[in-house]
Amino acid sequence: MKNILVPTDFSFASRNATKYAVSLGQAFNAKVTLIDVVTPPIIVDDSLLAPIMITHAEIMEKSKKMMDSEIKELSKGRPIKINGFVKEGFVLDIIPKMAKEKHAELIVMGMKGKGKSKSVFGSTTIAIIRNSIYPVFVITEKATFKIINNITFASDFNATIEINGYSPLLELSQKFNSMVNILYVQKKESSLKPIKVLGKMKTSLAFSKQKHQFHTIIENKVEEGINKFIKMHPTDILVMVAHKHSLFERMFGKVHTKAMSYQTKIPLLVLQSK
Repeated sequence: MKNILVPTDFSFASRNATKYAVSLGQAFNAKVTLIDVVTPPIIVDDSLLAPIMITHAEIMEKSKKMMDSEIKELSKGRPIKINGFVKEGFVLDIIPKMAKEKHAELIVMGMKGKGKSKSVFGSTTIAIIRNSIYPVFVITEKATFKIINNITFASDFNATIEINGYSPLLELSQKFNSMVNILYVQKKESSLKPIKVLGKMKTSLAFSKQKHQFHTIIENKVEEGINKFIKMHPTDILVMVAHKHSLFERMFGKVHTKAMSYQTKIPLLVLQSK
């Protein structure tokens, strides 16, 4: 892992994610790039053009000063390269573009804690996950960086995922010599369908050189199954895959999905199957 991109809005949640990303970058000796996206003003009346543009210019200037201050603070005592950019545009356009330009292998983003899921930054994080081809590491407000000893990978044994789709997870587990607990949440006790057996075989092959164990838990609701497993097994990060009809979509696809208890503290790494 050589390049990490961190979108920020300088809120507490995104600052916490930035700190986590810098610590992760140190561990991998990676470059960390911060990006703040300022939405352009919408002008409906030409008579308001001048004052709006002046205000917008002030916002841009303030953001640049905050970015400089953020980089200065994060760089103290850390032998790591941190860059920062303030761009005008729309988040869903700018972030993927910057990720491609900076050859990012991982996007690290903040997420509000339980009960704050309606925040703009929280919804932006979800939107990036759904529209990005890059893996996204979601860092909650209460998460702190520490050695990743135990990883819970909630899998649905999708047979279409190629081994390189697991790259960020494999890199993390190799770097920290982590135990990867591969969890399958099953609605009822029954034999796996042939396509799921194939998916499990491919998953086993992908993790053949890593410390790993397979686990199955019977539970109708995915989030409750994961919660039960995490209560019984130490977990430093949770990993899921975002693809159509995936566990991720089943848990986060609806606006009113019940918040899960681990969201307040455990970082979530979302891999992409695209």
